[in-house]
Amino acid sequence: MNRKNLTAAVLAGLAGVAGIAGTAQAVNINPDGLGQVLLYPYYTTNGENNTLLSVVNTTEDAKAVKVRFLEGENSVEVLDFNLYMSPYDVWTAAIIPQPTGRMDQSCDPDPSDGTDVYCEGPVLQVNIDENTCMVPKFGKLQSFLPFAYKAFGDFEGDGGTQDDARMNEGHFEMIEMGVLDAEGATGVVVADFDPATWATHTNVGDAWLPADCDALNDAWGTVVDAENNQLIPGDWKQDKALAMLPPTGGLFGGATVVNVYKGFAASYEADAINGWNRSGYIQGDIVSLHTEPGSLVPNLNSGDILTSVVFSDQGIPLSSDLDRSVDAVSYLFMHDSLMNEYVTDEAQFSKTEWVLTFPTKRFYVESTPVLAPFTTPWAVVGDDMYASACETVGLTGLWDREEREEGIEDCDDRDDCVEGRPPIVSPPPPVILPPPPPGAELFQLCYETNVIRFGGPADGASIDPGLPLKTEILGTPKGKYLNFDNTDVFKDQNFKYGWARVELDDYGVAIANGGLEVLSRDPLGDLNGLPVAGFSVNRFSNSYLTNPITGERVLSTYGTLFSHKATRKMGS
Repeated sequence: MNRKNLTAAVLAGLAGVAGIAGTAQAVNINPDGLGQVLLYPYYTTNGENNTLLSVVNTTEDAKAVKVRFLEGENSVEVLDFNLYMSPYDVWTAAIIPQPTGRMDQSCDPDPSDGTDVYCEGPVLQVNIDENTCMVPKFGKLQSFLPFAYKAFGDFEGDGGTQDDARMNEGHFEMIEMGVLDAEGATGVVVADFDPATWATHTNVGDAWLPADCDALNDAWGTVVDAENNQLIPGDWKQDKALAMLPPTGGLFGGATVVNVYKGFAASYEADAINGWNRSGYIQGDIVSLHTEPGSLVPNLNSGDILTSVVFSDQGIPLSSDLDRSVDAVSYLFMHDSLMNEYVTDEAQFSKTEWVLTFPTKRFYVESTPVLAPFTTPWAVVGDDMYASACETVGLTGLWDREEREEGIEDCDDRDDCVEGRPPIVSPPPPVILPPPPPGAELFQLCYETNVIRFGGPADGASIDPGLPLKTEILGTPKGKYLNFDNTDVFKDQNFKYGWARVELDDYGVAIANGGLEVLSRDPLGDLNGLPVAGFSVNRFSNSYLTNPITGERVLSTYGTLFSHKATRKMGS
């Protein structure tokens, strides 16, 4: 029995086992970190940061992987390509600011002519010793491209920020399109067409390299037949499913935000989604999951499994049948509240920033009408403003490490403290909000990637008492980040460290008599809230210290990163 038939037999046997049948065909987040789809909730090149990234193929199969980078406002694609990984392969790269004085005579900063040769904004820098096959085959530097959101010619853009800096922050995803196999799912073998062999590393001229990356590129290109004076499309140009088997998973990856000049680095692991696609074809279609570079598919709405499974706060499996593949992915990230710690200790120059990313939001806010659980479309909401899609949420608690909650000074009654607490969220939202429900400070998350800073005014507040022009860790510019001021909660108490909670489901709506109605968002499946991913990142510094043994002066800076904690809510 060959490997393909053996795999099918094993899956068929598992599907009949009592207690497994209900979850064997469900999309899920693998707690062990291996998956078909990897979601990386954040990248940045702001504030002199670089973002290092990697993906690992843990299987014995060569794989085709779609790599896609999405900017932070509306998750517009700014770069994608196909990655063909050897068995047991690792691919690494970095997202960096555009190098100063980049010597590339083909660079063209004007997109109006439709060229893809662009030398502005962030750059994907492939490691110098990285040889995994990429299609298209570009050099070690490839700029992100603003053409899908930036107005030029007859294209009006998407209404969001139009500068190249919009690409400096966002998230990215890697989607397995299938396993490379000469025979493929159809059993049809094409002479001299063996992409698995081409992608696999071997000894090539005394170097360990893929056998033939050029052949993989040619498969998506066009060959000139000079003898017959005609153009012949490559084999994958004619049949995308050729020599492909369905995806099997086994990928893992991670990223590191690193600032060399500040001696800082913090890493996270990508969220690994399993059970997303079993056929190798896009949901409801006969289009192969394996597509050409530059295609907007496959994306998170291309899976063929519409059932999703998560666990409740009590450890009970929750499963729901959804309408779309992207709904099945969103279901995995649905939370009604989100929690994490913060530290803003001036003695250690410590800073905390939260990242909240909605990795599927674009599939909901650009529909008419907006699809639940989101409530606001991507649109311009006022004069002299850029487009956004703001979701009202609430800061429902901020505590120090001694379980004391924010409130008014010298307040003894907890309920009075909650009602009388000062506002601590800024800047004000772009639209006027109704009064908050009791125990909540309303604010808005307007983009697909959102950064929240903890702390008071900028360093050197005697000169500039306002918020800093950019956040101290991630470098998100003013106007793009929110601020939770934990420094002026109780004048006589210490809130320099503690934890906070954000409510993602219930929010207030003003009614005719001037009162307030508290609503819950329409659920997705049976879960309420919003689909969110992200983390809290901290930086500590003791400036320069003297090594007592060697007498050397060393920079003493540290970074930590913690995934958000969250709850799930069924019903109202």
